Order: sequence, then structure tokens, then C-alpha cells
Amino acid sequence: MHSVPGRLSVFILGFLIGVVSYGQKIDVSGGFVEDSLKIGQDIHYWLKAKYPSNLELILPDTTFDFSPFEFSAKTYFPSSIQGDIIADSAVYTLQSYEIDPVQYLSLPAFVISNGDSTKLDAAPDSIYFFELAPVVTDTTKLKTNLAYQDVNTEFNYPVLWIVIAVLAVLALIVFLVFGKKIKKYFQLKRLKKEYIQFSEDLTFSIRSLKKEPTQKQAEHALSIWKNFLEKLESRPFSKLTTKEIMALDYTNELNGTLKNIDRCVFGGKVTDTLYKDFQAIEDFTQYRYSVIIDQIKNG
Repeated sequence: MHSVPGRLSVFILGFLIGVVSYGQKIDVSGGFVEDSLKIGQDIHYWLKAKYPSNLELILPDTTFDFSPFEFSAKTYFPSSIQGDIIADSAVYTLQSYEIDPVQYLSLPAFVISNGDSTKLDAAPDSIYFFELAPVVTDTTKLKTNLAYQDVNTEFNYPVLWIVIAVLAVLALIVFLVFGKKIKKYFQLKRLKKEYIQFSEDLTFSIRSLKKEPTQKQAEHALSIWKNFLEKLESRPFSKLTTKEIMALDYTNELNGTLKNIDRCVFGGKVTDTLYKDFQAIEDFTQYRYSVIIDQIKNG
């Protein structure tokens, strides 16, 4: 989880304290923390949703389209409960590479019901683009200078080759000294990002199965798990049968779990406790993720 600057932390504390009272309507609000932005600079957008506890509501994740902004990070905050009202909140770190003088954004919350979602948008908020240099227009007066300027057209190739050679040697030294550490860093970063996405997707599927278990939802959740495990373990799990998976030396604890899921996916036998089998799969995957991470760090 990314840290939020001090100024932003004070702002977040302010709007989290504003979690409210009883009432049955859903209130979605959001806005920019900063007043202006520069190209490529991090800015922050807060989003808060207050809703009755008998509803299921989620905020946008990393797959959401934040146009005209580009997503960088998301900071979650624990749900706040007051009476029958739940308040969820998050802060999104974004960048913009547009030069429109005023840029707008409105993020939604999604109410989940019977496998469908209802989109509720916060009121649009605006942020001003800060120009580092004025845009040159056709009316700008330019001073013409037609005086001859003596230009040296000879390029110093020996110096160029020396610079290239020095850079190549430095790059080789960095690779030999830090190559393994750099490879580990990017490998760990990639796995962490993929695990976070997997966890979000599987959690959503488990909630749906707990609320209304279906054969189609179970098949989708199983596919999510196999695809992630294939990347984590570097084995073709998406093509393996349950029997082949159970033949591995670290999957014994999933014996009954996978058989229950197979009865649903391939036999259509849906039970109200099916979500518990996927919770067991989630716990198993979390353990395997920690094992693989330790192997990479100590490898």
C-alpha cells in the first residue's frame, strides 16, 4: 500500500471523521485534494460512500478507466460503521498528461445485487492545469534575425566513442554487481501486483458465491485461481485436472476442497457452503505466495 503525503493525511482524517448518521439512502461523494496539477505530477482524488449495512458496495479498483487521468496507486481505509450505516473510503493517486485548462473527474461506487451491479457516480470535481510555459499562439510577435551565424559543422566522433565506451563499461559493472538484486526486485514487484489483483477478484467471487452460489460463478472463481497459480508456481495449472494437481507434493490439503468444487463445476451439485471451499483455496494460495516470495528473496 502506498503512503500518502502529510498534507493528504490531514485531509483524509478530516473526511473520515465525517462519517454520518442513520439513514437509508446511499451517499457517494468525492473530489480532488489538490487545486491544480502539472503534467505527470501525482495528484489525489478521494472517494467516500455511505450506505445501509444490508447492501454490498465496492469502490473502483485498478482495472477501472480513470480517463483522462492515469492510475498510479490506491489507498484503502477500513470501513467505518455507525448504527446501520457503513462508510467506505479510498484515496486514488493519479497523473494527467493532458493540457486542458480545466480537467474533470467523477468516480463511482458499485452496488452489488443478485450478481448485477448498479453504478452511482459522485458529483464531478475539477482541477486546474498549471502551465510551466505559456503556449505560443499565431499572434505572438517574433523578432526576426537574419544575421549570418557561424556554426561548427564538424562533429567530435572520438569523444562520442569514448563516452559510449565508458557508459558500456559502467552498465556492465552495474549488471555484474547488482544484476541479481535488480532481477529479484522486479520479480517480487510483479508477483505482488498479480497477487493483489488475484485476491481482489477471488474475494469478489467468494462474496457472490456466499450470497447466491451458482455453477457458472464457481467455474469463474476456479479459473481465477488456476490462472494465478500458474504464474506463481510456473506450472500449467490451467491445463491440469484435479487428479494431476493432487499428485503434486504440496497440494494434499486441497483434496476434499477440489473434489467439492468439481462436483459443482462438472456435476452441477451446488451447495450453500461452496464458498468455504474457495476460502480454503484462498488460504492455501496465500501460504504458497509467502513460500515463493521467501524462495525468491533467499534464492
